[in-house]
Amino acid sequence: MMKRFNRVKSLIKKGLRMSQFDHADASNDNSQRTADHWSENTAESEAFADNTYWLAIPPVQRRHQSKATQGEDVDWAHYFLERYFPNRQGLLMASIGCGSGGLERALASWNAFSHCDAYDIAPGAIKLAKQHAADAGFTQINYEVRDINSLEWPSDHYDAVWFNGSLHHIEQLERVYQQVSHTLKPGGYLFFNEYIGPSRFDFTERQKQVMDAVFKLLPQRFKRSFIPNYPHPYLQATPIPDPVEVQRVDPSEAVRSDEIMSILPDYFDILEFNKMGGTILQFLLAGIAGNFHPSDKDAMRMLDMLFAIEDTLIDIGDIQSDFACVAATPKKK
Repeated sequence: MMKRFNRVKSLIKKGLRMSQFDHADASNDNSQRTADHWSENTAESEAFADNTYWLAIPPVQRRHQSKATQGEDVDWAHYFLERYFPNRQGLLMASIGCGSGGLERALASWNAFSHCDAYDIAPGAIKLAKQHAADAGFTQINYEVRDINSLEWPSDHYDAVWFNGSLHHIEQLERVYQQVSHTLKPGGYLFFNEYIGPSRFDFTERQKQVMDAVFKLLPQRFKRSFIPNYPHPYLQATPIPDPVEVQRVDPSEAVRSDEIMSILPDYFDILEFNKMGGTILQFLLAGIAGNFHPSDKDAMRMLDMLFAIEDTLIDIGDIQSDFACVAATPKKK
């Protein structure tokens, strides 16, 4: 009997170890797929082209920034910089999920810091970021390939930590929030500009219903497709993602996006929560952005209609804002 018990116990232990290894292997595989995906799909890739990317439409971008900054006609990062660091000298900052480095170069051009550490999981993106920074003469930015989910942070080190469209790729939200809180100096700030909508873009039926209805309102000429290899000259429907396909292509994409705001107060006091919309527009305009040129008065009238529909439905609580800009400070330790 004892031998049989020890045999069963041994198998259980072995099974647990195998389960742990399987989990580790799966985690490593996911990280590699994410790194590969974002090495190819940088901010300069076709995915963010003027004719296909919703925020490439100048009036949409201006509206997005205005909502991020409570009506100010400035970039969201510049708004937070001026508001929370009016006197800047010797500041240390970190940029997480930096991609090809646009945020850090903008901050450097505004003399935001004396030094900035910038991390991304994608080697291809970091290579581009280093090159762009060198071309611009910014030597005060340190770029490294790192997985933020497992990064160990120094204590009381940074004056500010920034996430620009990268926090929704973080799976270990609690750990990262704790580490950011730990690494910020007393009086330091967390700033982010983020997608905070449904995880994996698994939208509610109401949200999909609204996107479908608004798409049908668009006249045919505004549905001309700019998606490469699309089988029709005009888009047939709003390209709402399949959550299963989203996870397959990039395991980090919107992995826990709908928990970003609910978990944040456990670690930070929120100073600003500026809702930016995007709930309808993000995918409604995907692939057809090239039809909305600022010189086309009818196209601009159509955009005004879309803005009004989205704003009204968010304001009355029928749908939620899928994007937000946030400033927060760590809870007292």
